[in-house]
Amino acid sequence: MDSYWPATSCIAQRIWAKMSGAEGGAMSTIIASDSDVRAFIEEYFEAWSGTDEDLILSYYSETISLEIPGTIINGKAALRDQFVRPFVAGFPGNRHVVKNMIFGKGVVVVEWSFEAAHKGPFAGTAATGTAVNLPGCGVYQFDPVKRQVTAARIYFDVTTLLKQISSHQPQVLTNLLISWFAARAYPQPGSRAGYARTTRTN
Repeated sequence: MDSYWPATSCIAQRIWAKMSGAEGGAMSTIIASDSDVRAFIEEYFEAWSGTDEDLILSYYSETISLEIPGTIINGKAALRDQFVRPFVAGFPGNRHVVKNMIFGKGVVVVEWSFEAAHKGPFAGTAATGTAVNLPGCGVYQFDPVKRQVTAARIYFDVTTLLKQISSHQPQVLTNLLISWFAARAYPQPGSRAGYARTTRTN
């Protein structure tokens, strides 16, 4: 636990420097090693845990191109309206728990778990307070001098996310699940275990 606090303090200092517009110090450090990349990504995800849109957007270049399931977003203005603002509104205080990183030249692949509570409107669904735990992966290209993401491809299952924030399942799906479980739990005599026998009539 002791090693956690210095790391957290270091991230907080970098974010504070970015918010205050400091030119020197940690924020001017060029990303030159895998450890620098790791620190940059942790700093970037830490910004997402707040609700400061400008701070989050400061980690993207003006010409950012970001791809998420079903759409490609180009430019900071579109990124703010179509990506940052909806997620900040729907899931304030969200956390990206990093599972793994794979490093390349000017690019990093990050496996993460998105953990949050659905506290605001998202995709037409009012806040439910439901806990969200969504696995995902991102491919982030970055400018090592400006310390900004220049392009990203983010992969996650949209259907899983929407199901997790839904207040109830469709009744048809519920009925199908009940029937499926009943067939497996109570197979008819002569049928294979877990499957109901089909009765043929002439």
